Amino acid sequence: MQYKKQIIICSIFLVLNLVFVWLILTKFLTLHQKLKLGLIRPDIIAVSMPMPENMSETEAQNTFEKLTSGFEKQYPGFGIDLKIYTDSSQIPEDSDMYLDNSNPEFPSADLSEIFREIDMQNYFADLSENHNKIPLSFSIPALYYDMTDMNSLQKFAAIKSIDRNQLPENTVTDDFDFAELPESPADSFFVLADTSCMFQVEQLPEASGRIHMIPVSENGSYSKLYHHLCEVNAHSDKNKQNIAMLWIEYLLSEEAQNILFAEHYGNLPLYQSAFDRAVSSHQEFYSLKDIRSALEEISYE
Repeated sequence: MQYKKQIIICSIFLVLNLVFVWLILTKFLTLHQKLKLGLIRPDIIAVSMPMPENMSETEAQNTFEKLTSGFEKQYPGFGIDLKIYTDSSQIPEDSDMYLDNSNPEFPSADLSEIFREIDMQNYFADLSENHNKIPLSFSIPALYYDMTDMNSLQKFAAIKSIDRNQLPENTVTDDFDFAELPESPADSFFVLADTSCMFQVEQLPEASGRIHMIPVSENGSYSKLYHHLCEVNAHSDKNKQNIAMLWIEYLLSEEAQNILFAEHYGNLPLYQSAFDRAVSSHQEFYSLKDIRSALEEISYE
């Protein structure tokens, strides 16, 4: 009888030790260490995102096929089932990872494991600021003006940046529909928006090449507006959560950031070398080259 008790006690301690070791491994190992130890099993995760404003349906499909192909090449056996929707009411509830989720009822998992692997010095943001949402891109405030108006051209053509308290008095600060742009030059046309709006401007034949932008600072610093927020479904099993975090890490890589934001026109990539490529590839962003060092100062809005 005594012998059986000893066996039971030893078994209990063995199980407790195994549980303790498992907890230590899962809590303190990085994602790639777990991957090497086989603690992350190959699987396919469901990813949902709205249709990008700066892409057609075909462009979006081709872009994300390129991204998923890059991810699956890096992680053989793992896959991404991408679901693109055009209406927020169509957001699938069973997705493992969401991009720009507009439904606050979906619970978000802790993503802090990602911060132990990526080099923050590569980015224009402190990504660890929020443990549940990680952005992929950003924009900054900008003043838009009509360069075909000679007064505006003479005033702003040589200016690399402008402080918010120096904006023209008649600057429109509310949401502005650039489709309503006056057909003839108007010296009253000054709009405060963010840099991502330049894509909308360039889509209008009557505005392309006519409307320029100047980065807007506030007391010498530039407020960053963050976009493409990544969230992981807290209800998904832990294995799929880990894969989703690997997918987010890939989307933050130089390769993926170039595909998303340098090859396509819109928001600015957070990865610094991808940012350099984006502003060099698009003439409308050239003015951002002069303020690059200031953008390295981390600030959230």
